Amino acid sequence: MSSQTFSDVTIDLLERIAARDDLGRFAFDFDEDRRAGTARGATPLGEVEVRFGLVPDSAELIVTVLRKPPFLPASLLWSEFSRAIARARTESVA
Repeated sequence: MSSQTFSDVTIDLLERIAARDDLGRFAFDFDEDRRAGTARGATPLGEVEVRFGLVPDSAELIVTVLRKPPFLPASLLWSEFSRAIARARTESVA
């Protein structure tokens, strides 16, 4: 499936996105180390599941689509992740 890397993402930022439900009804399940996990949710076109992993040394978030509806472009998921990251950054500055 499709993967995307997002820069300048910290664990604090990722936890803020998960807590605020910035990705619209997606449930985040973190692994024990709090650096990786899955997020699952529904869109009007069907279920979506992604796997994410945070690389603290480089502050990169790597997201891989595990499951999505065939008619939902992965680029739409990436733009939603980008928006959620931008909102969390704005909130952390305010």
